[in-house]
Amino acid sequence: MRDKIYIIGLTIIILTFIVSLNPYILIFTAPVFLLGVGLLWFSKARLLAKTLFTFLPIILWYPSFYIFMYLTGTIGTATAQKLDFNFHEDFKGKAIVVQEINCGQEVEIVKGREQLNFPENGILLNKGKIESGYINHKYYRVTSSGEKITVPGRANYMFWDDADTEISTSEIGVWLEGMGMATQFPPGGLGDYEFLELIIASKDSLEKYQDFLYNKKVDSVKYQMMESCK
Repeated sequence: MRDKIYIIGLTIIILTFIVSLNPYILIFTAPVFLLGVGLLWFSKARLLAKTLFTFLPIILWYPSFYIFMYLTGTIGTATAQKLDFNFHEDFKGKAIVVQEINCGQEVEIVKGREQLNFPENGILLNKGKIESGYINHKYYRVTSSGEKITVPGRANYMFWDDADTEISTSEIGVWLEGMGMATQFPPGGLGDYEFLELIIASKDSLEKYQDFLYNKKVDSVKYQMMESCK
């Protein structure tokens, strides 16, 4: 009977260790892990085995978690929907993709990557759908001659005091604002719609494009385009 208790306890410890590599459920797996430890120490296993299987998972958790996150991030990015965001070379401000619009831009695939070609006003009505989850995005400014100039992605943490590299606050980058569904009913009875928003700006000009009045003007243009498209 006690040998079965050892096997059950060890099984619980191993399973909770594996599952706990997802940090979002760590708080739920920790009590179950302690249950497994309790069963292990109640069994007839040798003291060395009890000690080893109690403390080894704790010691190995962080490096295992780090490797797990690295691998899932690498694989997730590699298998994610591949999107190229192509903007006019002089564009700055908020860019919006309105998804699954019947009269929007056709889905165009070039070398395995979907091309999102934004008009000069930065508002793209698109027939395709942007998937959530891991992202594999590339951002470009397209010159009049067709040359594509890479624009780096940006996030606020890159400008923290403890950031690995120093980035100029005047350098243009792309700030991913997020995805969602508009639940309000815009003018013309257009109904709900899914969207993705970005801002193409430098860090020191970002606030200008987050202003309420500026965004109200952008939304007005967006609704006009959606109404005309409908």
